[in-house]
Amino acid sequence: MSLPASILLSAFLLAGCRETMPRPERPSKPPPAHACTREYAPVCAAKGWKRKTFPNACTARADGYLVIADGPCVKDR
Repeated sequence: MSLPASILLSAFLLAGCRETMPRPERPSKPPPAHACTREYAPVCAAKGWKRKTFPNACTARADGYLVIADGPCVKDR
């Protein structure tokens, strides 16, 4: 193989050797902003098996809970 052909082949092979940087992960979407009023209309809400009383339905939904009843949560006796 001639010298110019060797140089050309070496240049071609080295051009394919590049350091690649890992791509940064996409940031997750921020949770939607909730602007709830300060009205007091208590509700009982649940997330899985956990029940919690919130001052109103908006604040319950903002925390990821599902409203299950109007009024405060009542413990089983």
